[in-house]
Amino acid sequence: MGFRYGITIAKVFIIVLLNFIMVSVNAQTAGTIKKEINDINRRIVTAPYKNGQGMLVSNKAMSMFLSNKLSYYLSENTDLSLYKNYVTLNTAEGNVNITHNFHQPADRDDYVHSFMMMGARLNMANTFAAKYANKYFDNQISFMLQKTWMARPSTKFKDQRIAMDASRSIIVQQLGEEIAKEAGDFELSLNLIQAEEVPGQDLNIVKKKLTQEFYAKLRETYLQKFSEAQSNQLIHAEGFNTVTSNWTSLAIYVPIIRQRFEVSPAANQHTTPRYNYPLELSITHTRFVESIKYGKLIMSANVKGKYNNSVQSGDLLQANINGSAPINIGNSFIGDYQNFLTPVLAGKLVYFPPTSHFGISYRVEKNFGIYHAINSILGVPIVLIDKKDVPVVNFEVQLLYSDMNNTMKDKPMPYNKIAVGFTVGIPFSKVVL
Repeated sequence: MGFRYGITIAKVFIIVLLNFIMVSVNAQTAGTIKKEINDINRRIVTAPYKNGQGMLVSNKAMSMFLSNKLSYYLSENTDLSLYKNYVTLNTAEGNVNITHNFHQPADRDDYVHSFMMMGARLNMANTFAAKYANKYFDNQISFMLQKTWMARPSTKFKDQRIAMDASRSIIVQQLGEEIAKEAGDFELSLNLIQAEEVPGQDLNIVKKKLTQEFYAKLRETYLQKFSEAQSNQLIHAEGFNTVTSNWTSLAIYVPIIRQRFEVSPAANQHTTPRYNYPLELSITHTRFVESIKYGKLIMSANVKGKYNNSVQSGDLLQANINGSAPINIGNSFIGDYQNFLTPVLAGKLVYFPPTSHFGISYRVEKNFGIYHAINSILGVPIVLIDKKDVPVVNFEVQLLYSDMNNTMKDKPMPYNKIAVGFTVGIPFSKVVL
C-alpha cells in the first residue's frame, strides 16, 4: 500500500515539474525578449574575426539580406528564391512554373540550411494555340519536387565592423524602448479588464492566456524587426566588401500527362499516336558573390537527364492540313519516331553592376546522345523594386540561339535557329527565415 502511494506521489511530482519547466520555457516578458535580442547582439560582437572575415549581422539578418539580393534574378526554375512562393513565366518555352517553399524557420538565430520545394510546370502557350488551331493538346504538365542545401554565407570587410557594431547597438536600444512601451501599454490595458466583461470565465485564466499570446507575438515581431533593421543597414550603409554563398539543388520533374504526337512513316499514309513521358532529373550548383565595388555575380552549373523524342529534337517533318498527310487533323509528323534519353550539361553566368537594376546573362547548354545540339541564351535581366528597395518583379529579354554546332543542318527544322524570348519572375508571400 505504501509502495503504491509512493509511486503516485512520484508521478504527481514529475507532472508538476514538467509543467513548471514548460511554463518557464514558454513564458515571455518584455525583459526576456530584450535579453534575447541583446544575447544575439553579443554573439555577433564576440564572433571570431580573422583575415577580414567574420560576422557583421545575425544569421537571420544575413538570410534576409540574401533574399533581397537573390530576388534580383528570377528567370527559370533553377534560379533560387528565398520567398515562400514564386512564379516564373517563359514565353519562349510557353511554360509557367509555380513553386512553394516548405521551409519552416528555426526558433533561434540560425541561417537557412536546407529546404524542400514543390511546384508545377504547365505548358500554357501550347494549350491556347492548340485550341484555336484545332490541334491535339500537346500538354506538358509536370509535378516538381526539389531539395536545396545552402552553405553558410561568408562576409568579408575591412573597417566597416566598428560602424556596423555601433549601428546595431543603436538598433538594440531603440527596439528595447519600443518593446518596453508596448508591453507597458498592454499591461495597463490588461489590468483594466473586469470580471463582468468576461462572464462565465475565470478572469485570471483569461489574463494569463492574453498575456501569453501578446508576448509570443511581441517576441516574433521584434525579432523580425531586429533582422530587418540589420539587413537594411548592411544594404544601405555598404557595411561590407563582399558577401558570398553557394547552394546545391536536386530536382525531379514528373509529368502528369503524357505527350501525344500523330506520326506517319511517310507522306499520304495514316498516322498513329505516339507517346512520350518527358521525365527530368537535374542537379544544379550555384555560387553567389555580392561586391560593393564590382556588383553582383551568379554562376551556375547544371547537369540534367531528360526523356526526349524525335519531334522535339527536330528529326521529323511537321505535316499540314492541306499537304503531306491527307487525314491530318492535328499535330501530325512524318518520319521515324523515337523516344530516347538526352543528358544535358549547362552553365549560366549573371552579372549586375553595382546599384544597377539592369544586368546581363548568358546561358549555354550541350546536349549529348541522339540529340546533341549546343544551344545558348543571351539575356538582359531587369528588376523592379518597391519603396523599401525590395525586388518585386523580374523581367528578362532573351536572344535564343539554337543548334550552334549545326547538328540539324540536314534535318527539317521546326523553328528558326535565332529567336527572341521573354521571362517574368515574381516572388511573393514572406521570406523563409
